[in-house]
Amino acid sequence: MNKSKFMSELAIRLNTLPQHEINKSLAYYSEIIADRMEDGMCEEVAVSGLGDIDEIAQEIVLDATPISKFILPNRPLSSSDIFFLILCSPLIILLIGIIFLIYLSVWLVISALYLVDLSFVLVGLGGIVASIVDFSNNIPINILMFFASMFSIGIGIVIYAPIKMITKKLWGLTTSVIRYIKIKLMRKKD
Repeated sequence: MNKSKFMSELAIRLNTLPQHEINKSLAYYSEIIADRMEDGMCEEVAVSGLGDIDEIAQEIVLDATPISKFILPNRPLSSSDIFFLILCSPLIILLIGIIFLIYLSVWLVISALYLVDLSFVLVGLGGIVASIVDFSNNIPINILMFFASMFSIGIGIVIYAPIKMITKKLWGLTTSVIRYIKIKLMRKKD
């Protein structure tokens, strides 16, 4: 498949999106194909290396469509729908609240880890300044304070990388869960 055929097929598959989203996606994939061709690939290989056009279109639709579009119906709510929502609303609100609180508590633990890391570094910096500024005649204590402060800064530096990795993994998990929910709701709507 050549570039123009790929772009026209992609535009057809994205017809449910607003025109600015379609244009943005087409420009993005056009640039990717152009970059691949600049790297020495022929046009057909550059296009085929992108993957299945249906999967690409599905990913674009999932990313561009807010989750509320998948949840809310396109038609007005009937009286039985309203009755069902009123009847189940306490359970729905409770379930959403529990999920939100669990998610919030995980992010608060990660925030606390960043604060602990920052405190190691700040305590270490404060200890270095205190060991240098201390004008008492107790030089062994000042030396001990200096090395303990350096150790504290070292701990802060060492634990930063695992905390950052945990944060990235959690963010990736969040993105995956939202994408999974969107896919399930999209299939349910179709």
